[in-house]
Amino acid sequence: MTEDRDTTASRSEPTEPPEPERYYAELVSSASGADLSVAELQEAMNEGARKSQRLVGVMNEPAGRGVILVWDQEGFISG
Repeated sequence: MTEDRDTTASRSEPTEPPEPERYYAELVSSASGADLSVAELQEAMNEGARKSQRLVGVMNEPAGRGVILVWDQEGFISG
């Protein structure tokens, strides 16, 4: 086997993330660089709601810079 298959992609510079289709991941971090406050998180969630997006997931950003909110931009998730 050769290593030529994916070496170009793995060695290239990082590219911009692809454009979101249905789901959108948003990094929310504190403007001051401190820990993210509940008020800042709530404002980010309110902004998504104003855009008629549905929050479907929340996770810690791996490097500890905030949280990632995952939005559904199209459908309504019934519960």
